[in-house]
Amino acid sequence: MTGVDYGSKEIKWFDGKNFGKGLPSGKRLTVGLSSATTFVKEATFPFCRGRQLEKLVINEVVADLSVEPSSISVAYCPVEKLEKGCRILIFVEKRELVESLPRQIRESSVITLDAIGAAATVSLLYPEGELSVVDWGASKVALLKFTEGRLRKVEVSRSASPEELLERLKDEKRIILTGGGALEEKVRELLSELPVEVPELDPFGRETPLYFNAFGLYNFRKASCKAAFSQPTLFSSEFFEKNRKLLIRFGAISLVSLVLLTGAELIRLQVAKRDYTLTRKAFNQALSKLLGEKVLLPEVQIPQKLRELEQLKELLRVGQPSALNYLKAISESTVKGVKVLEVSGSASSEQFIVIGRSSSDDSLKAFIRNLKTRFQKVSLSVSQKGKFKINLWRVKVEPGQD
Repeated sequence: MTGVDYGSKEIKWFDGKNFGKGLPSGKRLTVGLSSATTFVKEATFPFCRGRQLEKLVINEVVADLSVEPSSISVAYCPVEKLEKGCRILIFVEKRELVESLPRQIRESSVITLDAIGAAATVSLLYPEGELSVVDWGASKVALLKFTEGRLRKVEVSRSASPEELLERLKDEKRIILTGGGALEEKVRELLSELPVEVPELDPFGRETPLYFNAFGLYNFRKASCKAAFSQPTLFSSEFFEKNRKLLIRFGAISLVSLVLLTGAELIRLQVAKRDYTLTRKAFNQALSKLLGEKVLLPEVQIPQKLRELEQLKELLRVGQPSALNYLKAISESTVKGVKVLEVSGSASSEQFIVIGRSSSDDSLKAFIRNLKTRFQKVSLSVSQKGKFKINLWRVKVEPGQD
């Protein structure tokens, strides 16, 4: 495995022993793209992992940026465990940028961000206390905050003035300075009044700030945040090419195992078939008694019965809060200074949209805070000139209220 810091100005790599500049040879790469063009967002979700979380993250980004899902690449990772769910750090990049990478990288590499490499380095080398990493690159300055070696926050600045950067860093208690800027005297002078450390690791020596991210990308598997835009799939041509001998050996062993199937094993299969037939007959009889009808094909009749019950459940709306519960929760969340103009949605979809006006940001924040106590998920999608639009999902219904 080779860690590759694919910077906007130059490429740095580290393979565990050697390091250098330019795109390295080899096929097992973990590539960290420059975060200079990356959109970073924080959000809270009721899940910490899984396919459902991925769908929620993409929907959140699409709604927030008003873009087509096909035009972006999204990477994310949980950074804080909450009482219900997790705080998620989301990174968004244009898909065309990822697809413009050399084919060697796209087909067989883990593609992530340089910031994730920095996070992996911190988790390995600075596992205690609070600290910040300032990655001063050619086209951006990234600020990463950590607690006990775990990434908590990422901010990327592309046009901030030196005064603005100093203002953002003035309260930091420990700062690790990395990137090309760490080797420039004018940058060190700018930050001289702050508690700044310039790292020096083997085998990089004085050039450690340049290879700080590449070192972490080499150790990507040990990172607490494994946000990745893409990873090699099991069935990629690259996988088969690298494991050809292993696959041939496995196939030969499987063939020999089939040839060695003995008569005793065939007899065992016959006995198992007889037992299965008797068990299936008894099972069908028990189902017939339970359902009150003769069961001959349970694999057909049982799903049909379940569909009938589901239709009955939908008809009776079993377990679903009524629309009145949603309207009541919205009404009870309203505060002074907030006027609700329109409420739309349905209890069956478990989603409502609230449109209105607020006299101040504080009133709107208080309204959203109240909504979060009564709904599973609350998302502010529009807020401009006193107008707002809020998406709500699943009202929290107390026992006996539905």
